[in-house]
Amino acid sequence: MKRRVANVSVGIAAVALVARFGGSVVVPAACSADITYDDGGTRVTTILAPDQSQFNTVSPVFERRCGTLDCHGQVGRPLRIYSGLGLRLPNDAGNIPGSSATTPDEITANYRSVIGLQPEQMTRVIAGLDPPDSLLILAKPLMLEAHKGGPAFAPTGDPGAGCITTWILGNVDATQCAQAVAGF
Repeated sequence: MKRRVANVSVGIAAVALVARFGGSVVVPAACSADITYDDGGTRVTTILAPDQSQFNTVSPVFERRCGTLDCHGQVGRPLRIYSGLGLRLPNDAGNIPGSSATTPDEITANYRSVIGLQPEQMTRVIAGLDPPDSLLILAKPLMLEAHKGGPAFAPTGDPGAGCITTWILGNVDATQCAQAVAGF
């Protein structure tokens, strides 16, 4: 069946689905895309994602561990990370690498890049169907899958992996996130 995109609307909203992880309650956000098909039918796809409001604590881990200009701080990468020290969003403020802190718009772009890398798999993880390390954002830096950049996290006990995992599970551990960027 041919399909034609007639109207695509994407928005972040709380959803009724509540999943339980490790005793904490997670209310994930959802993105929806409405696609109208040639037969007149509309199908809606809902993608679950971790809480964007907690991502401000997590973004520095991606920025410091993954966002250098020779890794994911490049325009051509599927997982693109912006930061005050690396790739900058085009701007009129004169923000260049090293000139100022990561902007709120750059943090939002990082969030979208992270959740948009594997939206269907992210939904499975948020719904509790698969473990967090099934996502490329953890599998590659932990070397569970081949990663051109090598290991970005130690195989066990790395605070960077802990920070990202706790965010995905709905209760970000700010202490691990701070430890993950100390010294980088």
